Amino acid sequence: MKRRATLYSYSIVHSGTDAFKDKTPYLLAIVEENRRKSIARIEGYSDGIDVRVGMEVEFLAEAEDGAARYRFVQ
Repeated sequence: MKRRATLYSYSIVHSGTDAFKDKTPYLLAIVEENRRKSIARIEGYSDGIDVRVGMEVEFLAEAEDGAARYRFVQ
C-alpha cells in the first residue's frame, strides 16, 4: 500500500543555497499523514504547476537525516 499525505502548507523556493541553487524552483511543504505533520520536499514541481493546500502527495523515500520526500499524486 502506498503512503499518502495531504499538503497542509507549502513554500515555493526560487533562490536556494549553493547546494540547491541548480534545483530551483522547488517546493518545501508541511504534509499531514495520519494526523502527524512533518516537513518534506515535494518532487516534480516546476513553474506553472497548480499547487493547492489539501492536495494529495505520495511518499517516495526518507533520507539518512530523516528528511522525507513526496511527489504529487497523478
